[in-house]
Amino acid sequence: MRKWFYLLAFLLLSCTAFAQSKMPFTSLKPFNKGNFKIDVSYSKLQQTHPSFNYPDFRVGVSYGITNWCLVGVFGSYGKDEGLMFVGGGWTVQGTDSIYHPVVYEGKHIEHYYHYGIDAELHPLSLLLPNFYFVDVYCRGEFGMRTVWDQYIPKYEDAYKPIFNNFLIGGSIGIAINPSKYFGVFYEMGYDNLNKQAADYYAERKPKSYFRYGLNIRFGGPKKWQR
Repeated sequence: MRKWFYLLAFLLLSCTAFAQSKMPFTSLKPFNKGNFKIDVSYSKLQQTHPSFNYPDFRVGVSYGITNWCLVGVFGSYGKDEGLMFVGGGWTVQGTDSIYHPVVYEGKHIEHYYHYGIDAELHPLSLLLPNFYFVDVYCRGEFGMRTVWDQYIPKYEDAYKPIFNNFLIGGSIGIAINPSKYFGVFYEMGYDNLNKQAADYYAERKPKSYFRYGLNIRFGGPKKWQR
């Protein structure tokens, strides 16, 4: 068993060294360490109820403190619109049944903001620190979700002010980088807000959200890279 272990370790180290020196899509310096990364992305934070899709536009900035770990901040904005109706039923007044038709009463717009801190782990960079074409990673995030409900026309008895929820989530993703300076990525993840919606609507489990976008990398100040 020990011989097989040493043989496997030798083959792994040999393949890693060969990949770093001969494989295309490599750079002369580590891919993540000492570099800034900007993510611009779009997602639908799909809640369990079909009327809640929550399209979301997000920007994140992170810095590679090691070649396999990046930390940063993020912020996003989105809105979801719906129409409000009243009526559409029968009432009994004395001996008469009166039908009340559906009446359009206005529009409901939900504005929401996500912001906080996140961290990314890039296990592939442990083996291939200079390889950048394919990047597999996982992300954890912690922050806040701020929501503002807007009603048009504005009803005093229906207006809701801003309220906040804690946001805790995680995702896994894959990026394709034609250059060490830019690439595209796709993520699938979960967060506690989807879990809360699943509990509210008595669903078996929350749905995941899917995010895709563009990432741009550039080096930090030279004094940071010494």
